[in-house]
Amino acid sequence: MDPLFLWLSWSCAIANLIAFCYKAPALRMNGRSAALFALCTYFFFNGLSYWVDLEVFRERIIAFCDYPNITIIIVQVSVVTLTAAQQISVVYLTLPPEEAKRVAKRQMIGFALALAVLVALFVAILPGKVSSAQETVYLNIQDADYALYMSYYLAICAVGRYQTVVFAVRYARAIQEFWLRLGMRFVAGGSALILVYCAVRYWQILALHTPLVTTAPWKFLFWLIADIGTLLQVLGWTIPSWGPGLSTPWFRHYRAYLGLAPLWRAVTQAAPEVTLEPTRHRLLDWMPPRDLEYRLYRRVIEIRDGQLLLSCLADPIAVHRLEQARRSEHEAVFEAALLKSAVCGAAGRSADEELMPSRRTSDISLPQEIHQLTRVSRAYRRLDSEKPRKRRPQAQRGFSS
Repeated sequence: MDPLFLWLSWSCAIANLIAFCYKAPALRMNGRSAALFALCTYFFFNGLSYWVDLEVFRERIIAFCDYPNITIIIVQVSVVTLTAAQQISVVYLTLPPEEAKRVAKRQMIGFALALAVLVALFVAILPGKVSSAQETVYLNIQDADYALYMSYYLAICAVGRYQTVVFAVRYARAIQEFWLRLGMRFVAGGSALILVYCAVRYWQILALHTPLVTTAPWKFLFWLIADIGTLLQVLGWTIPSWGPGLSTPWFRHYRAYLGLAPLWRAVTQAAPEVTLEPTRHRLLDWMPPRDLEYRLYRRVIEIRDGQLLLSCLADPIAVHRLEQARRSEHEAVFEAALLKSAVCGAAGRSADEELMPSRRTSDISLPQEIHQLTRVSRAYRRLDSEKPRKRRPQAQRGFSS
């Protein structure tokens, strides 16, 4: 386990250093951006929390400060600071500017107070058991006082990461830009893993102080969970900047293939006769097929064939609205609504009932067809996600805190 722990620690330390060096120069031109400043703060303290715990630097820091466990409080202060910084970044990204300022101010005050209490408690307790960076905390939480202190520290982390997950997931559902949406999903996934890390640490504390649970299988699992979560978050915050550079034809085809998936599934479930081959399981749909370009072409054809086949079941009012919205920016939304009405109509037809498609001709190229259907697919997915929820009177970018 030691080599894996060492490799993950170095990977996280270097990844955060690279991310900080990649983002920090933008502060010269955009120094007033609170979101960018918070993000750079996140990378700096995230990296610091790993660098000071690497044995090669940890021993020197301990010797300089003349206190064996000084790195514990440095790491924990860094983690609370980076948690606050990440939360502020998400707030500025997802909320309207004025509301973001108010929420961020409350977040800063709350985390600052929590951090002051944390430092005061550490000074009062002063954990004395010393070992490697991998085992020191585990040895100290065997003491009841330090276990309570650690529970408080974990609560601060868990609250911040939970809020990040909520904001990031909401924002990922609302935006259309592929790389930003993917980045927010990585951030949410990484923060969710940190929540699992907190849960495992709590389990550890319970195992050491109660006879109800055992600690053996969990003793070092938290390191793996936390480090993977950290790497996912670094990837999520940086991929919107460098991700578009990966947009080779294969990546464009793969993005389009995934983007058409919600629309394609809805159409083929309502009109399965348009598919030539058995459909793959939904979980396997994330795996790119070997003949990706052909599969993408078939997906476009099957969607259009299904639309034609279901056109006679569409709501006439939806048809009229689509005709009025042709060549406008809202065309994709109305086309998604039209297809939604047709799919709902197909749900009530008998298995042997034949559909009579209307003839359709198109004068646009395949790339234009893919672009248009991708927009329709996003609109269709939003219609599906809004159906069970009450509509919120929010601005397009904003979410309630």
